Amino acid sequence: MKIKTMLFSALLAFSVSGSAFAYTIAGGTDVGGVDTFLGQINGLSPSNPATEAAWASGIVGTTLTFTGKSDPASFQVTVEDSGIVAFKLLTTPSYFLLKDARTHVLFKNEPNMDWGVFRLLDYFKDKEDLQLSHLTEFNGGTVTVPEPGTLGLLGLGILGLLTVRRKLQRTA
Repeated sequence: MKIKTMLFSALLAFSVSGSAFAYTIAGGTDVGGVDTFLGQINGLSPSNPATEAAWASGIVGTTLTFTGKSDPASFQVTVEDSGIVAFKLLTTPSYFLLKDARTHVLFKNEPNMDWGVFRLLDYFKDKEDLQLSHLTEFNGGTVTVPEPGTLGLLGLGILGLLTVRRKLQRTA
């Protein structure tokens, strides 16, 4: 009875932890959830990859490496919320920086490494008149591990251990 309770609790925990809200764009493409805002600065000069990497490294607390730039940056509005926008990223970066005429905004790329997702009007004033200069990517090329696969493997491992233990108890 104790093993059944533990197994049920583990399965319940895994099924609950695997669910997260994700946004989609036209065509049904899943772009993941909102990325984490890290910092914002106005008037960073000169605006080049080295200056941006130095500023972003100071915010993050570790050295960031420039890995790509989309110039100009263009976004797509999500189906679920017109205030949430998504950017296709080039290098699956750990961090990305978006710039308009004056403002640099840094994000940690988390839920879906292929897309940058955030609430546009939280950082830029007017979506209609917005002229995005570029999107800079840092520490790109990371390998993403799909969470459902990891949880499935862990569950199978636990189930295997329980099965072996049960067989050993029967033979003893």
